[in-house]
Amino acid sequence: MSERPEIPEQALADLTRYSRRIVERGLAAGPGGNVSVRDGARIWISPSGFPLDLIERDDWVPMEIDSGRIERGGPRPSSEFEMHLEIYRARPDVNAVVHTHPPVTIGVISAGIREIPPMFPDYVAIAGTVGMIDYVVPCSPELAAAVRQEISAPGMGALLMQNHGLLTVGGSVREAYYRTEVIEEAARIYWVARSVGTPQVLTEAQSAAILDLEAERYRQKLLAQTGSG
Repeated sequence: MSERPEIPEQALADLTRYSRRIVERGLAAGPGGNVSVRDGARIWISPSGFPLDLIERDDWVPMEIDSGRIERGGPRPSSEFEMHLEIYRARPDVNAVVHTHPPVTIGVISAGIREIPPMFPDYVAIAGTVGMIDYVVPCSPELAAAVRQEISAPGMGALLMQNHGLLTVGGSVREAYYRTEVIEEAARIYWVARSVGTPQVLTEAQSAAILDLEAERYRQKLLAQTGSG
């Protein structure tokens, strides 16, 4: 019988820290949302039915990436586990996945808005390429397939999920989490701008200039690393 896996301390610290922040910042309510991190050939994913801020060490569920096999007894994995596994299979560069239900983002994209445009530097520097998928029934194989198709594109950092939520990926839990936070802020800014006037969107040239800044490249490198912050 194979040895019962135990969650690495750094993975536990990162998952715990940012899961609690998700709830504190109102990015998921009740047992909504799910997060995971890569650990070699497996992932550790949040359990089904648990509020993210109440998950304890032994509640995190280990799953083999290739087979999808649950590696120990205990709580069931998030009902969105297929979506997470498909992302890790398609993107070897992704080490963390964060799925949330940020209210302003959901409100904006469920009102017929197909994208949240760049209106401030942090959105350009942190979010990466942001895609969009139409509504698909949650927890379904169809959703996992739709997510994999979109997330496979190079540089894709996030997916807006109409009438559902937001999915972000990263080299670390920290990077995936901050992409979530900055996209919700971008949605809020866009909503306010449309309410009082005409949004002034950054041009491609202006966005490229931001990405070319050495300071932004340094920040991106730090965000992709595991650890506190």
